[in-house]
Amino acid sequence: MNARVETYSSFAYAVAPRALYEYLQDFTRHPEWSSNLSHVEKMTDGAVRVGTRFKTSEGPPPVPPLVKLNMMRGFITGVLSGAKAYSIAEITALEADNRIAWAAGIPLGDGFFNRAEWEFIFEPRGNGTQLTQKFRYLPQTRAAEQMIGAAGENGITQACAVNLEKLKRVAEQIQERAHTSSTPHRPKERAR
Repeated sequence: MNARVETYSSFAYAVAPRALYEYLQDFTRHPEWSSNLSHVEKMTDGAVRVGTRFKTSEGPPPVPPLVKLNMMRGFITGVLSGAKAYSIAEITALEADNRIAWAAGIPLGDGFFNRAEWEFIFEPRGNGTQLTQKFRYLPQTRAAEQMIGAAGENGITQACAVNLEKLKRVAEQIQERAHTSSTPHRPKERAR
């Protein structure tokens, strides 16, 4: 397989590392900012930790319509060959306020149709965070290779940037709401 794609994106967020880390470790909230995720369900009991697994319903990444169509042709070929129409993500690293990593894949028999590895790295920047996302697609089948190849490295990099921009807006809104709700409100003084 030669359609492996690796991307790297980094954005500054006006959100403290702790708040951003806590938000992102809750994978069930990822559909709030990742436009290709429609639903994420936690499969593992207990607190989120290394080894926690999630089942995700997703579609193609935010790429132009023709690219999306070509990607879906590869995905449909995979489903017709027995790949599931969902993916499974498993957390592989959790370092409080510093790093979250996970591997995900679309099941196919005893293996996978497609695999990917993701990583978020959190770096304090003043009152905010420099968030770096690393991503690597690892197609496991010819159809998955065609699916990823349809977008190419540029398309995948741009799709990741679209989602990270949306994450920036969502996380900063959450931060603002938390700040507003924690600010004491003074009752208005009566006019005398």
